[in-house]
Amino acid sequence: MSSFLDSGMVEADFAVFREDYLRFLIEDGTVLRVKIVVRKIFKTAAVSAQGYPLQMAFDAMNVIAAQVPERLKRKASSEVVDLSKEIGKEVKFEPMGDQRDQEYLTTDGLRVTVKPVVTKVLRYDRYNAFGEPIYNAVVQSITNVEKVSST
Repeated sequence: MSSFLDSGMVEADFAVFREDYLRFLIEDGTVLRVKIVVRKIFKTAAVSAQGYPLQMAFDAMNVIAAQVPERLKRKASSEVVDLSKEIGKEVKFEPMGDQRDQEYLTTDGLRVTVKPVVTKVLRYDRYNAFGEPIYNAVVQSITNVEKVSST
């Protein structure tokens, strides 16, 4: 079995150009803030005829935070919450404001854009340490890579 190190991928250095939260209004009045934080970018040295790496991979994590109205807050749940064993209620939501892509620039001239896409939000009848209902969002990402113009 080959490892990632054997794949010919190398880590690319990059700078964060834009990495802000996208906001979604949940039907109960909560504002869900969502972003995908790219931690590492890997690419092959081999490139296509257009000059793009033949393969790229990303190490990223979803970051989700909720701004919950006071009327929804309760006493924090005393037991450890295991969402794999809980049944959440699917709640409706809609995007708020500017839904701009997150953007990263590699030192070798590639612009990587990442757009978080929320496909489902569940609310649980459990409460975190702040007394807020616990939410779980299913987040996917759309990623694009383009060369930065050198002119």
